[in-house]
Amino acid sequence: MSIVTDCQNMKIALGQIKIIPNNAEKNITRILEMVRQAKEQEVDLIVFPEMAIGGYMLGDDWLRDDVCADLMKYNELIRKESESGIAIAFGNIFLDDKINERIGDPDGYHPDEDGRARRYNAVYVYQNGNPVPRQNEPLTQNTRKPILPPGITIKTLLPNYRFFDDKRYFHSLLGVAQDSGTAVESLIQPFLISFNGNKIPIGFILCEDMWCREYRKNNQTINPTKILIENGARAIFNLSSSPWTFGKNNARDKRVKHLQDSLNNHKVPFFYVNCTGAQNNGKNIITFDGGTTIYNQQGDPVILSRAPYQEELFVTAIQDIQKKTAVTRTEKPKIAQKFDALIEGFRHIKDNMGAKSDPTTIIGLSGGIDSAVSAALAVIAFGKDKVMAVNMPTKYNSSETKTAAAHTAKKLGINYQVIPIDELVNLKIKMLNKTDLDRTGKMLSTLNEENMQSKIRNQILSDLSAKYDGIYTCNGNKVEISTGYYTLDGDGRGAIAPLGDLLKTEVFELALHINQLLGKEVIPEKLIPDQYGQFGSDKIQPSAELKHTQIDPFKWVYHDAIIEKLTFYFAKNAEDFLEWYIAGSLAKNLGIDPKVISVYEVDKPDNFIKDLDWLMKLIHNNRYKRVQSVPIIVTSTTAWGYDRRESLTPFTPTQRYEALRIKILKENIHFIEK
Repeated sequence: MSIVTDCQNMKIALGQIKIIPNNAEKNITRILEMVRQAKEQEVDLIVFPEMAIGGYMLGDDWLRDDVCADLMKYNELIRKESESGIAIAFGNIFLDDKINERIGDPDGYHPDEDGRARRYNAVYVYQNGNPVPRQNEPLTQNTRKPILPPGITIKTLLPNYRFFDDKRYFHSLLGVAQDSGTAVESLIQPFLISFNGNKIPIGFILCEDMWCREYRKNNQTINPTKILIENGARAIFNLSSSPWTFGKNNARDKRVKHLQDSLNNHKVPFFYVNCTGAQNNGKNIITFDGGTTIYNQQGDPVILSRAPYQEELFVTAIQDIQKKTAVTRTEKPKIAQKFDALIEGFRHIKDNMGAKSDPTTIIGLSGGIDSAVSAALAVIAFGKDKVMAVNMPTKYNSSETKTAAAHTAKKLGINYQVIPIDELVNLKIKMLNKTDLDRTGKMLSTLNEENMQSKIRNQILSDLSAKYDGIYTCNGNKVEISTGYYTLDGDGRGAIAPLGDLLKTEVFELALHINQLLGKEVIPEKLIPDQYGQFGSDKIQPSAELKHTQIDPFKWVYHDAIIEKLTFYFAKNAEDFLEWYIAGSLAKNLGIDPKVISVYEVDKPDNFIKDLDWLMKLIHNNRYKRVQSVPIIVTSTTAWGYDRRESLTPFTPTQRYEALRIKILKENIHFIEK
């Protein structure tokens, strides 16, 4: 058979599947089902996402040879399905533990950088029951053996930021090139897919290989897509396990357009296939929305996935792609996309536990907005029969919050009960005050007694979860988790923190979205402030209700904006806030109305510095709480947990910070928005 460039009549399928981490049986079953559906539609080539067999986020299980070897055994089932002639490409691990034998170098030393056997994040390509050959097979210099295993290509660019740890686990194609003394351009080769008696060169890349602009060599971008096309590829397939991030689809569209524009007269169709579902790294739950897209030769999206987080089989002929006109994406509002991610993250609990059904979820329904939103999310995710709630008041809880809690439970239709805890609190206080370990007669402090209420509530939730074989939620939002405004062994515990990456302002916004979605006021709108974060006399102010007349110590909207900037991927810092204050651009750079600053009177130098000092110290000194936090569903560009990694260190302001704060105080600089 000859190599030809005409693949217009080739029929392509993309399998957007839900991948469950560490559940190869379910994943392979879904893959094989889609392969058979594709065969019924006479598909020539079907492509599945990155790490489609075992999932992407397995942590240090990737360093276990037995896990890798076991996942590779499932390749045989896919190979057999290809015997009919359909070509199948999919992502899986490749453990190169016999590399010396494979390349004919028995005395060689070819480890990963950590001294272990190499592991590759790989694309496998099978057809007619065999590994598909490369267009050009690069050989070792000494033994003239193939450098790469048959029928696979390796991820070239390994992400090593946020919660991505590819460099910790996998060996890159760049590393293979360096070790073998071969130019990476000769290793990035298209595969020859048999079609109508000819061979069609098709290129495959993995996820990050498309986001290549930041990867450099000899002052130039390492661009696997461009290399493949220059080596003859007539179509490019990107196999991804790419998490949802707001704006990612549009960012990818721009990246594909940029790739095509860089190719001059060698443009080809581009296929992006992603997975759905959710995976975790122990501290964060990361959702995968799918978003599979087919692009024409001009880099315009022409076929989009129907809905986020839904499995889907795409089937099209290459010749039809060029006939289609570019489509415009219709993106949901930001809070609606975050809502979708939260629901998917909640539903991940079943897969995480290896359970057959969704867990019973116990909610501590306080009457505040956070627990009300958590309860609504749980009902939407699992159904009302899977959610139960308790209100655990003391003498400090107002009738307003108790009424609000009962209102939410009734509107959601969930089982609800009030469990007063004053008696338990008093018994515990009495017992501990009688305990005199240091023989000084020391009594519990007011703060001790406040935290005790939260701890008792946590114990009740934990015991109820055990009683009903369920879980309970941590209802803290990102502002509270950032500042440690919770009791570590109280309201800081639970199986999942659905709101842990949402600012309080986003919780307010989400509450309105949920009410609109459900068509009724499930979450009392008297819990939501005005646009300046202010609660009028007809509103219920946020409060832990651990003592009389207590309200949360935050300047809503203002503190939310600061924390958002501190935890942005391109993070700002306290020095930036001081400089913005001096320059009169604080409100503009925080993205808030200048009136918010004047309402809270932080336009005055003493107030501004005192508040900023308090907030910065609070955030830093509560690292010890955050490193013990429960899993947080990621909805921002940086979530607490394993997305933002922290060490336990003393709070030490920078010299620049000290100089700027002294300048503001000494010169009595008042904030005036310019």
